[in-house]
Amino acid sequence: MALFDKFTKKKDTPFDPSTVLPQIMEALAKEGYCPERDKEVRVMYKTDGLVCYFYYREDDPEFLLVRATFDRTDYERYDEALLLKACSRTDYDQKVGKAYLKDNGDIVLSVEAFIMPGVPIERLALRMNKVLCSIDSYFHRTLKQLTEEEEAGRAGSKTDSSLLPPSGMLPS
Repeated sequence: MALFDKFTKKKDTPFDPSTVLPQIMEALAKEGYCPERDKEVRVMYKTDGLVCYFYYREDDPEFLLVRATFDRTDYERYDEALLLKACSRTDYDQKVGKAYLKDNGDIVLSVEAFIMPGVPIERLALRMNKVLCSIDSYFHRTLKQLTEEEEAGRAGSKTDSSLLPPSGMLPS
């Protein structure tokens, strides 16, 4: 029985919420990022031109969020319906993260996690960062694909003289 207890009993390690953001900053710095704590509940860092934020509140100690936001003005050439479709596809295919439009039209990509006792914060933060970068790539690839499909659909619907037979007349 003692052998069984060794594997089934969980060790209760005390969890100190005040150490979460410093641990995240340390993990990001070790990976070569330059994290900055710009607010009490937020750590900002950049990865491949993407500005990301980890949000963590000590009064909600089990919840961790990493987010990247894109200004709507950067996507003015895209119709809002197309952006919504890209967000929907991203949400459907990328189960771990979320992609959505805010009320002001900004695009938000996010990954949420619940911190369980004993979970190494550093590894969790780095994994969440990788997932966010993956969601960013997927969203932009999907947006490009949808744009190409939309343009091909418009081009295919146009009556063009190149679609006529060499005689220039349609068969009757």
